[in-house]
Amino acid sequence: MSKIVLTVDDSRTMREMLMLALSNAGYRVVQAEDGMHGLEVLKDARPDVIITDINMPGWTGLVSSKACAATICTVRFPFSF
Repeated sequence: MSKIVLTVDDSRTMREMLMLALSNAGYRVVQAEDGMHGLEVLKDARPDVIITDINMPGWTGLVSSKACAATICTVRFPFSF
């Protein structure tokens, strides 16, 4: 079973580039368009790692990581900004 990577970025181009690179490397990729959407996806996807943009409108990557730690995350996920 391949590892699951959640990518969170408001840039469609960046999401597509990450999807292509990570898929070609053998990872299963799930995506979110912003931090709040990322938390919704996180509940179902249970990723092995999260790659997030740090500078997004609304919830930034930092806010998302803190919200995850404070609410729904019962296990720790590696975050990469």
